[in-house]
Amino acid sequence: MIYREQTDGSNLSTWNLPEGATVRLGNGWISGGMTFSPDGKFLVVASTIGCWWYDINTMKLSNTWDTEQSILSDITFSQDGKWFATGSWNGTVKMWDTQNLECADSIDLLKSTNAMQAHPRNLLFSQEGKYITCSQLISRDSGGGLHFTIYDWQTNTGTPIKSLSLQPEQGKGHILPVVLSPDGSLIAYTPEANTTSVVHIETGELIAKLRDDYTDTSTIGCYQLAFSPCGKYLAATNRGNKILIWNVNNGTLKMSPTVHSDNRSLEISVPSYTADGNLQVAGFSRKEVVIWDAKQQKTVDTFESPNPIFGSFSSDGTRFAATNRCGELQVWTQGNPSTVQSLPTHISRGVISVKFLKDSRKLLSANDVSGYRIWDVMNGQVQQKIHLAHPESPDKISLSRSKRLLAVVEESRVVRVWDLDADKLFTELNEEYQGVKRMSFSPCEEYLVTTNIRKIIYIWHLESSKRIAELTQNPSRIVRMGFSPDGEHFVSFYGDSFTIWDAKQWKKQHHIQNPIVQSEMQVSKRWQLLLPSDKKQGIIVPRVGPILVWDLGSGEQVGSLDISICSDTSLYKGTSQDIQRFHEQPDSETQRIWGKLKLSPCRTRIAGVIRREWRNEIRIWDSTTLETCMVIIPPTECQRPQTFRFSPCGKYLAVGAQWQEGQEFMPICLLKVNTGECIHTFKGHQTDVWALAFSPNGKLLASGSYDGTILLWDMKPFIGM
Repeated sequence: MIYREQTDGSNLSTWNLPEGATVRLGNGWISGGMTFSPDGKFLVVASTIGCWWYDINTMKLSNTWDTEQSILSDITFSQDGKWFATGSWNGTVKMWDTQNLECADSIDLLKSTNAMQAHPRNLLFSQEGKYITCSQLISRDSGGGLHFTIYDWQTNTGTPIKSLSLQPEQGKGHILPVVLSPDGSLIAYTPEANTTSVVHIETGELIAKLRDDYTDTSTIGCYQLAFSPCGKYLAATNRGNKILIWNVNNGTLKMSPTVHSDNRSLEISVPSYTADGNLQVAGFSRKEVVIWDAKQQKTVDTFESPNPIFGSFSSDGTRFAATNRCGELQVWTQGNPSTVQSLPTHISRGVISVKFLKDSRKLLSANDVSGYRIWDVMNGQVQQKIHLAHPESPDKISLSRSKRLLAVVEESRVVRVWDLDADKLFTELNEEYQGVKRMSFSPCEEYLVTTNIRKIIYIWHLESSKRIAELTQNPSRIVRMGFSPDGEHFVSFYGDSFTIWDAKQWKKQHHIQNPIVQSEMQVSKRWQLLLPSDKKQGIIVPRVGPILVWDLGSGEQVGSLDISICSDTSLYKGTSQDIQRFHEQPDSETQRIWGKLKLSPCRTRIAGVIRREWRNEIRIWDSTTLETCMVIIPPTECQRPQTFRFSPCGKYLAVGAQWQEGQEFMPICLLKVNTGECIHTFKGHQTDVWALAFSPNGKLLASGSYDGTILLWDMKPFIGM
């Protein structure tokens, strides 16, 4: 069913909500790009949860519609603006009437290509709008390939009238740069790093084989192509700041590789011709977008954007839309002075963490790349954006236990601590060295601990903003660190060893060699350090292998947590059918903790998801005795648990599922801890549920997903409030 709603742009957070949800935060990540309408009045964005049609002058939402709950992969308009087409991850291409937003026709690529997967890209209408082109990465049981097809979509047959196999360079499985000439007779693509081929579609004749030479970046080759309106010239950009132009008719260079900006750090460039034949290029650096005019041979404008990743020009070249790694959508408009409008409600690829702040009215979300948002829960609006300078280091942000203080590395050696209750800067700390890697607040919020690339640990007294201690002679890079709940001990974990410090006098108490040594990649991505109880124990959770428990006072190993199949049948909780299904599944040699261990609110229980090939469970241990006290078997629809959270009262568990083939929506199951009974199932996310959080008062549950959205669920009907 297709859902459409006219809106004034003020109700994005309540659009098309699933049953039980009160608010949606975020409009999904921009999975299928964006395009301007031919008349230049609208910007249409293809996201993971549907299409968003924005008025370009106000950046308010003008129209929304859903495309049968499938993540979009591309979007394009016909030249006359009567039609537009969307491609989706389920292998379909749909043609839409722009007047009424009705689906006029659809093509099933999986059926027409006999493939296992087909993500359509490079959707282009022919000049008269009768034909539509599509390139797709095809995956079959025996291999893959890239195919370019042309459909006469108005015949409603779903059969391509032309199909070309475009094999990419050996070992490269990505979608190639592909472009169609304005009259639809030629296709240009780059199957090799330094060669672009131009082929006549009807005859299959090779019109030109164009060799590029970007010199210093020749091994990377072409990034994007653009035909001139007359079809005589073909512009190509590299992954950098160079552009060249070929004369397609004779295969010669009209413009040799030219630096199109004085910015030498550009990473990618987007070329586009205007209707009058003027070539413009948008170049992306880590901090800005540079607009360059080929006719004037000069930069005409720049605007700030943290790590921009892709964008699109309007047909007249007066506007450029870009999105960055934080998911923020920006629109540049040419003028004197130029203007840039921003829309922060699109989140970058996947929400990996959600945390309610102190009063339940604000929510902190983290993206899987670099973006953080603080949301107003009541109106669904972004209250604050946080962009990290180095997106590969998501640990450069830390929230205190009370959720009052937030520390952010906003520059390479500057840490700013914000008071979220007062909504103001609390203090600013200036590191001696660049490269702050991790931070941790003490439980009483008296100290902030930071580490840097020089393997030095600094202890900061927050009230005075002074550095009071420096812990050096660390053996290797710190991958985890944290305080004991009582604040008496601080633990720094290096992968092959860990150190226990006296957090009052900041002296080393014990340095212990870890008996389980794995690769640095496994250590940095999978290891966890858990400091659960007032017994001053530390738990080390490796990617695979035993979970070890250490006494922080003596530095001795005092036990471990069992993750093998539990033999005591009385400890199993769930329906009899689910428990029977669990035991009937084949055994597996591989078993490991999936995600992180969690503590119950009273800190007497430790819980974790144990994933095996077929047998998955939620194991609960006693934090004092370290013995298994319960094994919860999740319901069949949630048999691949991805994440979970205790309710504030400790009586319930919310469990989010990983994507399973055949499921339209990923479930979030609300389980009773003492019985394992599923008392309700929420369904709203189309892909993996990556993060869950209860509000402090327990009235709301926030769920973050790979689809780039956060849903807030009303808990009051289910947990007795």
